[in-house]
Amino acid sequence: MKKFVIRYGLIGGCILIALGLFNWFFIAKPLGYQASEFFGYLSMVVALLCIPLGIMYFRNKLNNGTVSFNQAFKIGLGITAITSIVMFFHSMLFFIIAGDDFLEWSKTGLTAEELEARQLQLDALPDFVMSPWFQGVLMALTVFLIGVIISLVSSFMLKQSDTKVVDS
Repeated sequence: MKKFVIRYGLIGGCILIALGLFNWFFIAKPLGYQASEFFGYLSMVVALLCIPLGIMYFRNKLNNGTVSFNQAFKIGLGITAITSIVMFFHSMLFFIIAGDDFLEWSKTGLTAEELEARQLQLDALPDFVMSPWFQGVLMALTVFLIGVIISLVSSFMLKQSDTKVVDS
């Protein structure tokens, strides 16, 4: 794999970790679940902006100003895969270290009826769903799916070929 793909993927992963920790310590606890969820998805999109940056780097610095849709999409998928792997390990570690706190936090602010309904939902889930590895896979897949979308859009918008359009 190209070094720049690894670099941009790791940068995206580091952004995810930093914003995820910021979310947990400064947004989730004081502002609640909805604000935390919004910030979490926003963090994924911000981190995955490394995809168009990586494609532009390849196009402008390594490939003489051209990149095909297929090349751009492969670069985007590579960056997405690296970022998703980083998210997998981060999520696993988070749930190993703070999983119980997270479950308790997710119940704060609920009425007695909502708390009872939430507990019934949790009881109906298989045991593996709350395991760190499953949560890691779930978060990695979420990042990967968002990354595929960003890769498709970026590849379409940033593709340039050798042929230049001439105005008549």
